Amino acid sequence: MSTATSPRFSRTAVARSSALASGLAARGRDAREVGLKLVGPVRVRARRAPFVVVVLSVLAVGLVGLILLSTAMQAQAFRIDELQQRSTLLQAQKEQLAAEVDRMQSPSGLADRALTEGMVPNANPVFLRLSDGKVIGEPVPAEPDTNVRRAG
Repeated sequence: MSTATSPRFSRTAVARSSALASGLAARGRDAREVGLKLVGPVRVRARRAPFVVVVLSVLAVGLVGLILLSTAMQAQAFRIDELQQRSTLLQAQKEQLAAEVDRMQSPSGLADRALTEGMVPNANPVFLRLSDGKVIGEPVPAEPDTNVRRAG
C-alpha cells in the first residue's frame, strides 16, 4: 500500500504537507539570506549535582547539629542530677544542724552546758519586780555540788 492509496492519508493531506514543506524551505532560504540560522529547540535543564550536594550538605549539618545538641543536653542532665544529689545531701545536713541547734537551745541542753562550764544552779532564786524595782526573796549564794548532780 502506498501512502497515496492508504485510507489514513488523503490526497489533500499529502498536498497540504508538501506545500508546508516547500513553504518552510522557502522561509529557510529567506532566513539564510538575512543571516539567520535555524536552531533547534533549547532544552534548559538544571544540573542535578549542585542541588544534590546542597541538600546533602544541609542534611549533614542538621544531623551534626542534632548530635551536638543531644550531647550538650545529656551533659547538662548529668550535671543537674549531680547538683540535685548535692542539694539533697546539703538539705539533710541543714536539718541535722537545725536539730542540733534546737537541742542545744533547749533548757536541758543549756543546763548541761552550764554545768560543763562550772556554773552552779541556785536553789534559792531571787526575783525582781519590774513595776517598782523591788527585790523579792533573800539572795543566798549557791554552793558547788549542793543540789544538782550531773548524769553520766
